[in-house]
Amino acid sequence: MNRWVKILATSALSVLLVVQGDLVLAKGKKSKKGAPVTMIMNVDGQIEYTKNGKKWKKVKRNKFLFPGYQIRTGANGKGTFLNQKSGMSRELSANTVVEITAEGANATTGALSEPVKGSGNLVASLGNRFKKGQKYTTVRRGLKIKLGAASHSKRAPYKLSSAWPELVWDNVIENPVVKKASKITAENYAEFSYRVTIDDQATIVPAPQGMLVVRHAVAGMESGKHKYKVELLKNGELASEKVKRASTFIWVDDAEQEAILARKAARGGDELLEAISLDNDGMKVGALDVYSQF
Repeated sequence: MNRWVKILATSALSVLLVVQGDLVLAKGKKSKKGAPVTMIMNVDGQIEYTKNGKKWKKVKRNKFLFPGYQIRTGANGKGTFLNQKSGMSRELSANTVVEITAEGANATTGALSEPVKGSGNLVASLGNRFKKGQKYTTVRRGLKIKLGAASHSKRAPYKLSSAWPELVWDNVIENPVVKKASKITAENYAEFSYRVTIDDQATIVPAPQGMLVVRHAVAGMESGKHKYKVELLKNGELASEKVKRASTFIWVDDAEQEAILARKAARGGDELLEAISLDNDGMKVGALDVYSQF
């Protein structure tokens, strides 16, 4: 099992696909404040920041922070700080005020968690975007399986291109609950497959035995938005709940892909910033592949 799959396996099933904020790149030109020292990510609930201690603004997405900035959370606010120098992360909880210094985040009210290696949090954050409310409900005759797939939105773009042409989703029949309830064995594994329908064009994808995620490359796409859905089949018959609303992705043309590659190259070989650049541009699979090298 490759490391990319193992990392995705550690990210919990979540409905955070849409509410996860984009990772935002610091501007290429140096700020008069110097380089950013930390980034706040996985923002949720009431979180605000200020540059001067007077005017507070809501944090809507992941954001680089400079010395002198302050962060505060309300009763339901939480997030994660990633130190750009050490690569360590610390969890931010409710009712906390944090000052950003040259060394990183320092709580002046409330408390931050102990530092831990941060790359896993970044990968989990992206991994959750490929999981959209999968549900497994035991019923009298087996299991009701509701599949979900990553979808494009203004806050969380999901783009594919000739360089990164793969759709990614959970291989749900590797889930222990599903395996047990559906009595899936090595002998009957081949009975299961996925039907991927893109713009009313269906393709059957065999379930990859032993793999926790499925990666399906698409080709021949026109640039722009495309609708798609993923369904689980058993012996050619629908084995998951009917998808009521299709997901979407954007197929990027060659010109935009070149611009994305140029922004990635401008990160100077820094893998963390390259991954953030790809994620910011909506190339989630490309970003995950870079993160997995950490």
